[in-house]
Amino acid sequence: LGVHDNKIRTNTMSSTLTRNSSIRDFDLQHKDKLGATDSEPPMAQYALAAIDSVVRFTDAGFDIISSLIKPADIIIFITDTNIECAQYALALINALFGKQENKQQFYHDLLEWNVRVNIEKVIRTVRPEHVDISHHISEFQHLLLGLHKDAALKPVNAEDEEQMAMLERVKIQALSEQNGSEWSGLGFTSESGDTVEERAADFQACPPGLLALQCINHFVQKHYDRHREMVLDQLSREKDRQCPFIRSAVAVTGLLYKQLRIQRDYIGVEIDFLPIVFSQDNIFFELFSITVQLFNTTWHEMFAKISDFNKVVDVVKEQLNMVFKGEKKINNTEDFKGALKIVPFSKIQEQRLKSLEKDSLPIIQLRKKLKPELQALVNRQRLTILEAGEVFNCPKSNKRNRTLFCRLSSNHKTLHYGYDIVTNDNTCPPIDELPDKMNIHDIEGIILWRDMKNKNRPRGWDSPLGFSLEYNQSTAMDTQTKTLDFISQTVEVFSYWTDGISVLQKKDACNETAQQHLSMLLEMEIKIRQLDILDIEGLHLPEHPPSIPPIPDNFNFHYNFN
Repeated sequence: LGVHDNKIRTNTMSSTLTRNSSIRDFDLQHKDKLGATDSEPPMAQYALAAIDSVVRFTDAGFDIISSLIKPADIIIFITDTNIECAQYALALINALFGKQENKQQFYHDLLEWNVRVNIEKVIRTVRPEHVDISHHISEFQHLLLGLHKDAALKPVNAEDEEQMAMLERVKIQALSEQNGSEWSGLGFTSESGDTVEERAADFQACPPGLLALQCINHFVQKHYDRHREMVLDQLSREKDRQCPFIRSAVAVTGLLYKQLRIQRDYIGVEIDFLPIVFSQDNIFFELFSITVQLFNTTWHEMFAKISDFNKVVDVVKEQLNMVFKGEKKINNTEDFKGALKIVPFSKIQEQRLKSLEKDSLPIIQLRKKLKPELQALVNRQRLTILEAGEVFNCPKSNKRNRTLFCRLSSNHKTLHYGYDIVTNDNTCPPIDELPDKMNIHDIEGIILWRDMKNKNRPRGWDSPLGFSLEYNQSTAMDTQTKTLDFISQTVEVFSYWTDGISVLQKKDACNETAQQHLSMLLEMEIKIRQLDILDIEGLHLPEHPPSIPPIPDNFNFHYNFN
């Protein structure tokens, strides 16, 4: 399986062969007969990992595995109590899913075996340190939401009878003879919407294209009463105040498409995922059904007119940003509805006013003046963390060692490190107990594993929290560039250490965490300066009350009020 076109894929073969001795007699399809024993999970995870390597890196392997193993044979391992077994099972599902020609049918087969429900169970048990399983959940989320990509990039065809029938259904179910049955009542861009070409024109922009029509169709069928209520409510209002249903539905679909990042290519190593995506089937359509109602509500809160349409779109975009990027996790659609309720237009308006205050010229000038000093403070804090030292895991390709201890010298010129040192509390030992060292000026660069594409990533560099230092020891006879490999145990450690290495290379700490810290320090300092207005103006309150001036010699003066 590792041989393709007379070329051997080394990483596939080595990955498979090193696990072969542990899985020789293991049969995925007979897990229920084996029973849960202490030795079973390791065999299962090695088997799943080996098959995953074969599927990902060889087309021939994918064809063979697809014919031999069914989704049901893998899904039973997803909820295994051994987290690594679940991790490799999900990785194999992703590998098969990603290579399918008919992904819709494959996902339908997965649903028959409750894959979404099983992943939802796993999500409840995932902790921050489980970065690998988080990565595979993130990858599955990308594949799942990506099922909508083809529809989003395909415009609606006015000659397609099935697509036009969807629009016909929207009108029939929303309008009656008493309330008018003209297409104009549905809110197309064209005032009349009488012809199929005029109706299809609203769905030509891609994205969202056909996906917007599919969302509308779902909303009409699954939330018939709410859809009818919304449309009839608009018809009872002044024409200029009516919220156009079709236009708003197309805009909402586009907002969700971008918010869920469906349009982008998967970069290979990510650990962020949205629990709500796994809360129910057809989740994109359900999110649309909730958000299109939010659009209608926001429209009326803003007392919007047709000319204000783009302003309403911007507000709804901000509302979605606040919900999806908020600190509270959105686990299901009820959480989503609740989160949207606490970000009404009034709150968006309040935040915009604060933003205007922030963006005033004096504040911008003060921020520019303070930023270098506070950036230097963040940089120093990162170096202090490196001086304290940290324990890292070693990549799987390092067969001899499991842990790496590393600490920066106090003069910031040398990194001291050592492998598998026994400590009482698993913390980094003092510098004099670390046998190896690397001069900072020998470091040529830092490689973040998550930024590398799968095909270019060396074997063992499969953790999203991994990074490597490229170095060339100037005093050594061997001038070949080498790497020192780290796997951080938490996202926080990864953030601090990669930033710290950048600072050592005369760059600023600039990742997301550093930007948050810098922003927080800037806001705090600006607020303090704003409170101390008198000091800014060069004025000081006297410690004692001023003395009363003496009575003038005469009162021969007057003030001309003109």
